[in-house]
Amino acid sequence: MKKKKQHIILINSPLFRDTNPLYDEDSLPPIGLGYIGTYLTDNGVDVTLIDAIASRIPLQDLINRIEKIQPEFVGINVFTTNYELVKELVESLTITTHIIVGGLSTKELYQDIFKWNTKNKIDVITGDGEYISLAIINNKIEQEPLASVPNKNVYVVDTSSKYYVKSLNFLKLDRTFFINEPTIHPLGFKEVNIVTSRGCIFNCAFCAAAYGQNKNFGIRERSIDSVREELEGIKNNSKNVSSIRVLDDLFLKSKRHIKYAIDVFKPFDFSWRSMAHVQTFKGVPLEDIVQLKQSGCEELFIGVESGSPKILKSINKTSNVDVILNNLTNVLKAGIAIKAYFIYGFPDETLEDMEMTYQLAYKLSEVAKENNTHFRTSVFQYRPYHGTAIYEALLDEGHMSQRITSIIPDDKLSGLVNRLQYNFHSGNYSKVCLETLHSYICKTTKLNSTKLFENLQDTNKSEEVKSM
Repeated sequence: MKKKKQHIILINSPLFRDTNPLYDEDSLPPIGLGYIGTYLTDNGVDVTLIDAIASRIPLQDLINRIEKIQPEFVGINVFTTNYELVKELVESLTITTHIIVGGLSTKELYQDIFKWNTKNKIDVITGDGEYISLAIINNKIEQEPLASVPNKNVYVVDTSSKYYVKSLNFLKLDRTFFINEPTIHPLGFKEVNIVTSRGCIFNCAFCAAAYGQNKNFGIRERSIDSVREELEGIKNNSKNVSSIRVLDDLFLKSKRHIKYAIDVFKPFDFSWRSMAHVQTFKGVPLEDIVQLKQSGCEELFIGVESGSPKILKSINKTSNVDVILNNLTNVLKAGIAIKAYFIYGFPDETLEDMEMTYQLAYKLSEVAKENNTHFRTSVFQYRPYHGTAIYEALLDEGHMSQRITSIIPDDKLSGLVNRLQYNFHSGNYSKVCLETLHSYICKTTKLNSTKLFENLQDTNKSEEVKSM
């Protein structure tokens, strides 16, 4: 008699308990879960992937679907902003199943996960999930857990683990798992998403992917041939796709990676977008950046974060604002658009610091206009993420009365800047009042040289802002 396949539901966990009528944003496909699902499928496991974000599934409906299917395993990702929802989901399940929890934040959150009220077994994975998930499903795990409590374990898949993915070149990705690919950019073009590396070489204090917090997980890059093969497949199998988005933690890490990107994309007609660091272009001749543009690079996402040397130094970023301005000016001169990320509300940030950030953003927007190049801002209120240097410092210094696991959507702010998916809050850690902080978020967002935000309210006139 043929043995029944084990069935696992992989869940891209929800952001909201209920369907939110304000939430009309596009979401990115859960590529990490896609890699895990593909590997499990190739090794005889029956896999269902439910993208609760893209499908806008209310929490109770998601619970009902899981209970109706009754899978032997449920795999789910958890991060700071959805911790409480994932906890509620797991604790609400009445069926007997085996829960596998993954995600970057688990290296910090597993202590809280151990306290979840469920009779189901829970295995927490910190690090690569492909190989170890199969071992757990087959009940052939050959690694001692980092920590255990009754019915719950945490496994660290770092460079010392037999389940560590040493080479990304051989991981396959079945894109049929994704219901929202190709993604449709608000400007109308169709885009497919790829990953070429894991890990980041920089050490930003607010980021859970910072190298200093993840030294034992290593940095791995796919070969040029491996990425080209994937792009060739996209070209042949995805109709009317004109753009590639590289979803690496950081694609353009250094000068070397500029040449890597050119070599990867030059043979294709795709335009492409990715993350880059402000330091990547330091000392890089303008003609090299022009070559990057010629390879198809249309837009770079760059974490500027602040225009205050004090704040930049405190978060382990480049503190020389002139270097930031010069580097990004060359990118804009080369005709490459920039999506610049800014954060307001860092610990001890003053009104003067915020004004310096706004002035830097304004200067960059003017440089873009002078060079007839697109510039847009993506602006956030600071929130402490688990597993980051600032989070640990805030705890140690007594600025947080307890570990943060409750983070809620900031509907007022989301209504101002159309970023409901990202606007959550857990408090104001700056030296200014919340009204002032939000006013800087709003006016910096208005620096977009795009019509996407042309209907944004003027902060100085908005009654909504004044009432916060």
